[in-house]
Amino acid sequence: MTTVKALTAAPLRYANLPVTVTGRFRGRHVRGQDATLLPRARSRWDFLLEMDDAAVWVSGIRPAGWDFDLDPRSPADATTGQWLEVTGTVRVERRAAEPCRAPCQQVRQIWIEASDLRRASPSPDSPPLMRLGRAQPALVFQDPIPGEENVPRETVVRLQFSRAVVPETLLEHLRISYASQRPIGAAPIPQFTARYAYDTRSITLSFAEPLAPLSAVRIELLAGIAGENGLPVEPAGYTFTTAR
Repeated sequence: MTTVKALTAAPLRYANLPVTVTGRFRGRHVRGQDATLLPRARSRWDFLLEMDDAAVWVSGIRPAGWDFDLDPRSPADATTGQWLEVTGTVRVERRAAEPCRAPCQQVRQIWIEASDLRRASPSPDSPPLMRLGRAQPALVFQDPIPGEENVPRETVVRLQFSRAVVPETLLEHLRISYASQRPIGAAPIPQFTARYAYDTRSITLSFAEPLAPLSAVRIELLAGIAGENGLPVEPAGYTFTTAR
């Protein structure tokens, strides 16, 4: 059985060969040197398999079995660190031809094109992962900041949380409105799109049209937002003012 560290240390040695490796499921929680590109033909099921401070992307198979079902986009599943045994073929994509002396391997991407996957027993030599914390998620960063004035009308709003939240509950309990007095018949807040990023635990709000000039904009997080750890997010709200 090959190890993840051996595979990542000498990828060309294993290129296009069948392997079986064991490691912890890390979802898409990219850290440090793991921040390599995903396979080009990636799907929503691609995930990192980690062992002994080395990690490799696994593609082409859903991380699920008769007694488990993992979601690569879930911080909770990534933090739990389920042990998996993956069998598949090593795929290596080289960099474009360029001057290179040994031991340079000109490798840009490495992944396992998986054909089988099953639950595995923990390695006796590996320390346990830190379990998902039970602290209540909270809003820790806002851009624009509370009370900020002269904010560009084309601004993008960014909100970051102390812990991961469930995006569906966030979108259902987010309210944006004008807090200042408005003329009769004035247009409401423009439609907006929201994008949640698991890696930064943040949501970005982009408006279809510029916000009204010299207007107070109220951002509210209503009761009902849930954290990935099952605890509710404390309701919060703040206001900023747009420029002329």
